[in-house]
Amino acid sequence: MFREKIFRVIKLAVPLLMTACSLSLSSPQYSRQELDEQSATCLDCHEGYETSLAGSAHRLSSGREMKSSIVVGCISCHKGWEKHLEEPSAETVIKLGALSLIDQAEVCGDCHLTPHQQTMVTTDPHTRRNISCLDCHTVHNNPIKNLVKDAGQEFCLTCHTEVASEFHRRSNHPLQSLNIRCTDCHPVDNIKSPLLAVGHDWQCQRCHTDYAGPFLYEHPVVYTHLVNGGGCTECHESHGSPNDRLLKQPQNGTCLQCHGVPPGHRTRHSGLGARLACVDCHSEIHGSYDNKLFLDPDLGNKLFPDCYQSGCHIINQ
Repeated sequence: MFREKIFRVIKLAVPLLMTACSLSLSSPQYSRQELDEQSATCLDCHEGYETSLAGSAHRLSSGREMKSSIVVGCISCHKGWEKHLEEPSAETVIKLGALSLIDQAEVCGDCHLTPHQQTMVTTDPHTRRNISCLDCHTVHNNPIKNLVKDAGQEFCLTCHTEVASEFHRRSNHPLQSLNIRCTDCHPVDNIKSPLLAVGHDWQCQRCHTDYAGPFLYEHPVVYTHLVNGGGCTECHESHGSPNDRLLKQPQNGTCLQCHGVPPGHRTRHSGLGARLACVDCHSEIHGSYDNKLFLDPDLGNKLFPDCYQSGCHIINQ
């Protein structure tokens, strides 16, 4: 049984790996005329079902422009239709939702030859949890692009319940307000990463470009992700945090994971430096164009004007 399943996966994956097209919505085993004729026969009993597909990529060919190369009919997806015509009953037609992951992938793979389809039957971690096409997509009565179950992609959170709770923390990424979606950071056609987020820091920088650099003075924790896997998530919780700015630790705790308080901060000027938050002075913590200590360029005017005007301290070191 397992061997047979492996062969079916290979049989499905090989043509998907070889294809270069990004999306094909055609049903090669049937002509347009046959699809239109058989769909009309289906609609004699299943009246109104064509309207549940209107406006989506799966709208029937009979409702498309004649020049369109996309051909879709009821029999494209509902296998076993021949027997169903002879004996119309619920038992004689295959219901996609009742099929296994591989069987669903075979039906959808008749038309959808995409990296996402190939990944879902090979390396994607969802496959190992037996997540099938219809666990994330619906076809009828669905106006959403890519036919996902909901525009906010909250169907992801039905399984990822721990992550769902993280988005309700005080500081969070705006998933609940639909400003972002799960796939903005976790593209589902990524075939290399178990987290579906290869180059996670680069995913962050797609939106947070002002922190991306390059800077003349780099903060090592920001750029060492290139070789050591650190970067953004060294300091920030990706989904949500009880601390400001998605920080893993409150107040100075994030900085103190790596840095100690300089002795001079504790002894000079009655320990004034130790009583301030690190970011009060070191505001350019992601990197700086002009200061290797990542000091606020306006620090000499904002907090301690006399310190720098007197010549005792130099801000641009």
